[in-house]
Amino acid sequence: MDNRVKVIGLTGGIGTGKSTAAQYLTSKGMAHVDADRISHSITADGSPMLQVLDEVFGPEGEMGVKGVKIIGSDGSLDRKALASLVFTDVRRKNKLDELMFDTIICEIDSQIDDIRKNCSVSAVLLDAPLLFEAGLESRCDEVLLMVADMDIRIARVCARDKATPEEVGNRIRNQMSDQDKISKADIVIDNSGTQEELFKKLENYLKKI
Repeated sequence: MDNRVKVIGLTGGIGTGKSTAAQYLTSKGMAHVDADRISHSITADGSPMLQVLDEVFGPEGEMGVKGVKIIGSDGSLDRKALASLVFTDVRRKNKLDELMFDTIICEIDSQIDDIRKNCSVSAVLLDAPLLFEAGLESRCDEVLLMVADMDIRIARVCARDKATPEEVGNRIRNQMSDQDKISKADIVIDNSGTQEELFKKLENYLKKI
């Protein structure tokens, strides 16, 4: 890349501890570009994206389900209702990704450019759960992938989201497999253990960059 500030991609499926890793790495001086936060901002109340999503996934939409509203009475996005549709159907999930990716990628590029122009940081952390799916690895000097044993991932997400193992399993099955991600990643960190073990692995990683 043509800039001296490295971009480190961070990705991983639900329950792998990606958010914990991001918090640790940014506490060590990396600037944080958070794709999830960007996604939430472009679907905030009053955003033009809400009408687009409702036209596709609302009860009258081409991929909607009668009686399942994704926009609440206050005009805000019902994220749980939308998730219940897209995480059980690969076709719907692919459509959602298609609608969201272009806007998210433009904002990511803008934030990375701003950081490079205005900040003195050790690196930029591009934190994106769908990094490979969106083709964002092309923005990165290297990609750090978080993985964990499946039963541990399911238990973590059940505890965090008060979801059932079946619901979590459906979400995981509708994501790119770890095997496919591993083949694309530069560094793989297994976070099946304790938080302290994770931090030691991340510290060792930082020493190498």
